[in-house]
Amino acid sequence: MENISTLPRFKRIILSFGPAWLISAVAAGPGTTLSVAKAGGTYGYGFLWVILLSVLLAFVCQYMAAKTALIGGKGIVGIVRDKWGKGLASFVALDALIVIWLCNVVLLKVLVSITGFITGINSPLWGILFVTLFYGLVAHGGYKIIEMVCKVVVSLLVTCFIFTLFIAKPDFAAVLTGLIPDFSNFGQAEVLMMTAVMGGSIHVTILSMQTYTVHERGWTKKDLSLALADTAVSLLGAFGLYCTAIYLTGASVLHPAGIKVTNLFEMAEAIKPLLGDYAYGFFCLGIWCAVFSTIMPTFIAAAYVVGDQMDRKFGPEDKAYRRIILIGCLIALPGSFLPGKPVSLLMLMLALSFVGTPLFVGIFMKLLNDKSFAKENKNSLFLNAGGAMALAVTIFLGVKWVWKMI
Repeated sequence: MENISTLPRFKRIILSFGPAWLISAVAAGPGTTLSVAKAGGTYGYGFLWVILLSVLLAFVCQYMAAKTALIGGKGIVGIVRDKWGKGLASFVALDALIVIWLCNVVLLKVLVSITGFITGINSPLWGILFVTLFYGLVAHGGYKIIEMVCKVVVSLLVTCFIFTLFIAKPDFAAVLTGLIPDFSNFGQAEVLMMTAVMGGSIHVTILSMQTYTVHERGWTKKDLSLALADTAVSLLGAFGLYCTAIYLTGASVLHPAGIKVTNLFEMAEAIKPLLGDYAYGFFCLGIWCAVFSTIMPTFIAAAYVVGDQMDRKFGPEDKAYRRIILIGCLIALPGSFLPGKPVSLLMLMLALSFVGTPLFVGIFMKLLNDKSFAKENKNSLFLNAGGAMALAVTIFLGVKWVWKMI
């Protein structure tokens, strides 16, 4: 474990870029990619402000998660246990675990499907290969290996989507008009699209994970400025570029052609005749990286939660840690053998995720406005405004998805 607080300021800032990159990797997943692309294809440039707002709210929530963890000196489960008792802590841990492991089942199915689409070799055996790879990287490599891989993969996927955007040649004058909110035709459909975009970047998995990744660097309350820099560069920077590039590609390519897409395969096929083989190749590589970077870090997230629930720290040297990773891999494996598109499973995953998300955001808001907990580091007006908006969005999403499940 490294403590970088004694290093020169410039080196500290450079070395601080790490924990939130895992968060960006998970947030930049297939659901977010599809929601953002559909928004661009449906509304053209006029919805750009919504994309940027969702990125900003994701940044606010992730920084609140990091801030809560550093002030409390523990992960989310441990902090809740100390503040409100074992009952609520166990519920938080169970909710996070169910969402993480169910997400892995669905994400492995998506990764196998996209790999088959790109390579032309459609086989569930891809799942066995990927699960073996994930177990080796996560169980025996630990946090440092995952952080390094996520930095590389996230950088690659952002580069791919920026190259696709460069080939698409958006109308930059129209892009500027999309920065101005227009509520004149803002109805129910627009609200649903807005919440879908935001829902992909604010959910249980990444909120819980952020409370653990900051401790992997040995950070303390003194390192809040480093956590802020890390979260800003990875969420506002890398994740923001990723969302903006995909959205503008949809707005400049799909919208003028009147093309409506329901999945990422359709978008890839739509891009090919309009932009050519190079753009198609970059886009396909980008969506593969998006799924790969999303599923891999979630395996270690489960180990964090279980370890915190047991009030002990796990690492690659512990058999218990490797056992938890193995359980996660075995739970995910059947996903590669699911026939067709696991729509019902995806619905259940989203419902569970969105039901838990308001609880996590609410916990952060409560603690960071509690003087006995936060002391001189209480939330600013900006963080409270962003947190309140994120809480409203996640409550809306939770109610909407639960209603669909009933």
